[in-house]
Amino acid sequence: MFLQCFSKMNVKFYVRKARKECKITICIYPDRSNQLKISTEHTIDVDQWDAKKQRAKKSMIGYEVLNQSLEKLKLEVLKHIRELKLQDVTEWSELKQQLKNYLNPDQAELPLTVDLKPSNLTLVSVIDVFLKARTAEYKPETARKYKVLEAVILEFQKFRKQDIQLSDVSFPLMEEFRLYLLNERNNRNDTIYKMLAAFKCLIRWMIQNDYPVDARSLELRQKVKVKHDIVTLSEQELQQIQDAELNTFQIPIRDCFLFQVYTGQRFSDMQQLAPDQIKENSWVFPSVKTGKDMRIPFVGWCSKAKEIGEKYGFSFQKYSQQYFNREITKICRTAKIIEPVKLTRYQGSTLLQMQKPKCDWVSSHTARRTCVSLLLAKGVPPTVVMKLTGHSSIQTMMRYERTTNDTLINSLLAV
Repeated sequence: MFLQCFSKMNVKFYVRKARKECKITICIYPDRSNQLKISTEHTIDVDQWDAKKQRAKKSMIGYEVLNQSLEKLKLEVLKHIRELKLQDVTEWSELKQQLKNYLNPDQAELPLTVDLKPSNLTLVSVIDVFLKARTAEYKPETARKYKVLEAVILEFQKFRKQDIQLSDVSFPLMEEFRLYLLNERNNRNDTIYKMLAAFKCLIRWMIQNDYPVDARSLELRQKVKVKHDIVTLSEQELQQIQDAELNTFQIPIRDCFLFQVYTGQRFSDMQQLAPDQIKENSWVFPSVKTGKDMRIPFVGWCSKAKEIGEKYGFSFQKYSQQYFNREITKICRTAKIIEPVKLTRYQGSTLLQMQKPKCDWVSSHTARRTCVSLLLAKGVPPTVVMKLTGHSSIQTMMRYERTTNDTLINSLLAV
């Protein structure tokens, strides 16, 4: 029966009102009696959704990017279905599970080739099994989160003076772990939020694979401020960096940083730059973190990146991120970017105000933040900046936006 309806597979999107946010749901079905519905990563105000066209309305900021993402997702799903057909997947139940794993890898069933022995595994041991099962889906940066989680849990076990068994995983344990991060490790709220998010992802996977853990452990919440104070550089400060008298070995590091500023890309993507990625006056490459196909045209703002890249034959020297960050701080100090800057963070309910010379706040990621901030200040539409940076959510990208008082005044005078 399923083979007959394979060519009639339908893929549609829906939005249902929820108490906090409206998730966009993808629905895949060969007929009305067989359906698979999975929430996507995208959210939208229900008033901005065109149910008939299954697209965001043009009145929504960033509608083009969202609609393009949905269309790309639909095409990817249909392509995956065709590939499954070539693999002789002919039953709806099997295809449904394959699509679940493909669209929601965080809750994918473990491949049968991995031997699961829940009763014989500690929590730390399960992380290794988890990573082995998810090797195909996770990028190195994603896998690294769980390696960090594993290291912190090992420290937590030493603090508790006992190993954590799977039967110990519960809401009280999660609260104990949260307080350990807060009071013993002195982590800030945003760091605790990320650590707990990784832990919960692991727990969801264990529940999916019938490990004996308490599902109520997922109910723990950690508040975090969405938009933090961040540091970006002005064009004047970029010129100071360009004009600074540097040591020979610092010049390539400075150029790598400026290349990031004028392309808006991450450190990992700048480091993978290669001559064969330069095509038709553009830098074309797959993002290391997200796997997205990126194209950076060397025109206007980005033309300065081409000038820098040509100096090195579009192949930069390789640096560890820690070393790069230390050196870019020294470069900014040499460039006299040293005015005091105060940032605020929260540790529990305590407001932390940290003041240091601006150069001490600068890292490789400051380049990407600076690019976004300056382009938005120049009036470039957010959707266009998203196209350059590869952000899938306008909310995520706008965390980098910093409107200065001068920009505010100039904008008001132009009205």
